[in-house]
Amino acid sequence: MSILRGKIPNGISAKLHRVLLVNQLPFITKLGLFAVFTVVLVVLTVIFLPKLVVLGPWGYVAGFIINCVNSALIVFPGPGFAAIIVMAKDLNPFLLGLVAGIGGALGELSGYWLGAQGRESMGENRFYALMLRGMTRFGGVILFSFSLIPFLPVDAGGILAGAARYPITKFLVYVGIGKILKSVAILYLAAKAFEWAAPYSTWLS
Repeated sequence: MSILRGKIPNGISAKLHRVLLVNQLPFITKLGLFAVFTVVLVVLTVIFLPKLVVLGPWGYVAGFIINCVNSALIVFPGPGFAAIIVMAKDLNPFLLGLVAGIGGALGELSGYWLGAQGRESMGENRFYALMLRGMTRFGGVILFSFSLIPFLPVDAGGILAGAARYPITKFLVYVGIGKILKSVAILYLAAKAFEWAAPYSTWLS
């Protein structure tokens, strides 16, 4: 019997299976889809960015929404942060990183909810039971690290936090701090890169 069968709805079981086990899209397929969606989103951002900048605070609202939706995606990695990097060219990278980090933390609640719904089925497996105990004892360190360090599976951390019934307030605090620091650092470097490249782009044009 599958460890992901139990008293939870079949749809939730299937998502947990895709996220935590091996039933996922092939890596090449995921990479190709990610690249296509990233290019499309960046192009749209470049087109609409002047309007967002003119609208002032609404540009930051857009960054918040984009990263919130981007973080809420489970299994398939969202390309939304690429658009936010482009926005750093004309917006304050510190403020943009702050709102993007907050939006990203709220978006991770989708994984938290999924883990809370699948708690019973995950507890039936020794490996997952061990991870749940680790989340209970070291949840803050795990969530902060997964949110701060790029390429770590933040979704998996959120799912484990939900399954372990980790306090949702602490979850948002640790994930939020990690995502804010990461977002600010990346967007600041991106803004500096755009600033450095500006004379060359003017010369080329």
